[in-house]
Formats: sequence, C-alpha cells, structure tokens
Amino acid sequence: MSIRRLMPGRAALRYGLIGPGTHAQENLLPALSVLDGARLTAVAARRPDAAAEAARRWGADLWTDDWTDLVDGEGTAEIDALIVAGSPQLHADVVPRALARGISVFVEKPPAPDTATLEKLAVDERGAPEGTVAFVGFNFPYGQSYRKLRDTLRAHGTVRTVDLRMVSAKPTSPVWGCATVTDSLLQGLGTHAVDLVLRELGGPDRVTARRADIGTDRHALHVLLEYADGRLATLLLGNYSNRLEYRCELVTDQSVVGVLDDFNTLTLSRPSRTPGVGVLDGKETLRHTWPGRRGGYGRTGYSTELESFHRSVLHGEPSDSPLSACLEVYRVLDEVRRQTGDRP
Repeated sequence: MSIRRLMPGRAALRYGLIGPGTHAQENLLPALSVLDGARLTAVAARRPDAAAEAARRWGADLWTDDWTDLVDGEGTAEIDALIVAGSPQLHADVVPRALARGISVFVEKPPAPDTATLEKLAVDERGAPEGTVAFVGFNFPYGQSYRKLRDTLRAHGTVRTVDLRMVSAKPTSPVWGCATVTDSLLQGLGTHAVDLVLRELGGPDRVTARRADIGTDRHALHVLLEYADGRLATLLLGNYSNRLEYRCELVTDQSVVGVLDDFNTLTLSRPSRTPGVGVLDGKETLRHTWPGRRGGYGRTGYSTELESFHRSVLHGEPSDSPLSACLEVYRVLDEVRRQTGDRP
C-alpha cells in the first residue's frame, strides 16, 4: 500500500487576530495553536509587513492592514471569532462593531481606555445577537497553578484575606494614551490585580490607596480593599523590578495559608490546634512545583482562558469573563487614581 496523506479537517472555529504584537506572538498565538478545534485564518495589523509575517508564521490564509476587513469587509465570512490584542482604544473601537455583527470577541485586558467607555461596551455586550460572546483576557485566575491553589483551599474554609504582589520592570513612560506612568501601571498590572481579588472576594466596601515614588519613573502603589464583614485584601503594584514578579497569598477562616510564587511554586500550611486534619499540621508544609518547561501556557493561564472562550462560543455558554464584570474593576481603579493623584 502506498503512503497516504491525512487531510486536515475543517476547524470547528476559525479565528481572526487583530494586533499580532509581542504579547500575542509570545502568549496568545502559541496557546491558540494547540487549542483543539481552533484554527487561525486571518491576521490584521497596522503594518502590512507585520500582518503578512504573522500570517505566514502562524499558518493563517489571510492578512490585512485594515482591521475593519475582518469585521465589516470580505474577511468577515472567513472567521467565526476574533482575538483583539492592541491598545485599549483599539479594543473599544473593534468590540462594539464585532458584537453588532454577531462575531464573538476575546479582547485582551484592559478592554477600554476608561470607565465611561467600558460602560458603553457593556451595553453593546447585552445587546449583541444571541450566542455572541465577549471575553476579557485576564490570564491570572485561569492559571493551572492558581486553580490548584483555589481547589486545595476550598476544603479548608472560606478565604478571609488576600495579599497580592505584582511588580514589573515597566512601564517607565506613559503608554496606551495614559497621562502618567502610574496610570499606565494601573491599566497594566492594576487591572490584573484588582480583577483577581474581586473574583475572590467581590466588590469592596472601602478602598485606600497610597503611592511611593522611587526616583522619577519608578513607583510603588499600595492598595487596601476592605469589606464590611472584616475581610481584607492588600495589593502591591510597582515597576521597580527587573522582571515580572507575582506572589499571591490566601488565608482561610480555618487558618490554612496558600502561597503561590510566580506561577511555579504553591506552598500550603496550617498552624497546629486549628480545625481540620491531614498533613497540614504544626510546622509541616505541603509544596507543589511546576517545572518551568512543563505546560507553561496552561500554568500561566493563556491556554485555559482561550479554552474557556472557545467553549463558550462553541456551545453557546455564558462568558466566564464578560465585559460587564470589569466595570467594578475599573471603578476600584478610578478610586485609586483619585487618592494617588492620577485621575485622568
């Protein structure tokens, strides 16, 4: 028998990408490339050479330097869903037009430049044709290591405190049309941090924020979120590290402590003479580690967030990360801006 070639089947969902920048190339496109039942068919970028190169590299059939071709033009018939990874203003331009056409959209955070614009996008989301999904790409809560933390703690009471540290080396100059570096920092790391806490604890009753200036272009922001029932969340955001550093500590009402360091190491402990049984007693700890080369896009959440969006579109399920859920995140950040002098 002669050798046979297996012909690829038609993907269940055809994806278009608007914005093949560094983030998309390093995180979203690799995650999409291994998503079962998905195929990238079109790429749009401002520069023709960037669009063409991304299409060649990731196997798309079509490219354009005008994103409207994928929403209102001839490319619309070639896609079932969009991934949008650009500036907040670009997101705000693309999302309502796509939703109105019944095109489901995965939009990177931040989805809008300000709260007023996001409120309009939430209205567009509610008015979209049935089965049209909007999903905001917050990867941190979808990380496999974070979900391991939450799944483990679920058997040990409810979370009472959250301590979250997110510091990076950037930005050191205003980006995305922001007026200041700290406002840019809030748009970048701040949206991630507040979203993670609000998914865990809900909207706070009180927000307190302070800023420390570290030189002319480096800053630290300390944010305290307080709840009427005594729960607390503390956030440290900064641009003074030489890389992204992420540390999340959750403490339950049974005094069980879970600490996740940089997606890679999860440590669990509990003081002696507290409720519960098992290895978490006295000075013992339970540690999980994820080797850096194993399942990186799942561990950091990029694969699993796209899987969630893909499943919602494919089966008509509600979005796990809708635009409307971001409104409280933006309102908390507006209060932080007011208290730190960075109101737009």
